[in-house]
Amino acid sequence: MIVKAAGEIFGHKGFQKATIRDIACAANVNLAAVNYHFGGKQGLYNTVIEDIFTKGFERFPSSPDESAGYSPEERLHWFIRSAVYRFLSNKGWHGLTGPGKLIAREFLNPSPAFSDIIDTHIKPHKDILVTIIQEISGNQDENAVLPCALSIMGQCIYYAFAAPVIQRLASNLSPGEENLDTITEHIFQFSLNGIKHISTGDE
Repeated sequence: MIVKAAGEIFGHKGFQKATIRDIACAANVNLAAVNYHFGGKQGLYNTVIEDIFTKGFERFPSSPDESAGYSPEERLHWFIRSAVYRFLSNKGWHGLTGPGKLIAREFLNPSPAFSDIIDTHIKPHKDILVTIIQEISGNQDENAVLPCALSIMGQCIYYAFAAPVIQRLASNLSPGEENLDTITEHIFQFSLNGIKHISTGDE
């Protein structure tokens, strides 16, 4: 209860404006209980961030359990679909109003707590995507394929963080639950063709 309440309050108010008293009241617990279990506001914030990312990647893993049975193209599709659903679905971060805002805050203005998230969650999944692109392109130079990985993730993140703008520009691609598969297919086809184009050396 404390972690859930804290995720909402940190997301809506930010770390600086949120107070332990606010969180204790929302969770209906004694103020001392928060300090006892988490060692203060920073410890609680670190726990909230870790909880959000752990659950997001557990619910929408970046690769199937037995990835050896899938082609690189199928694994790319899986990766993109998981990212889209993790960011935008009601079962992912988009359905969590406070935590969703908290993630946006961290991406735009990372706190010290986000450094561990990058190391434990984001970098390993970046490595998964880089490996997939290397297999599709035939290029084993990580520095050469890393821009492709960043471009793919950039598309997924844009749909998550610029939803109000997209709704105004292209309502048929509004990142609501009903359009997630359409968005997935577009990002996949666009990215796959881009990777293949680059791998041929075409200008």
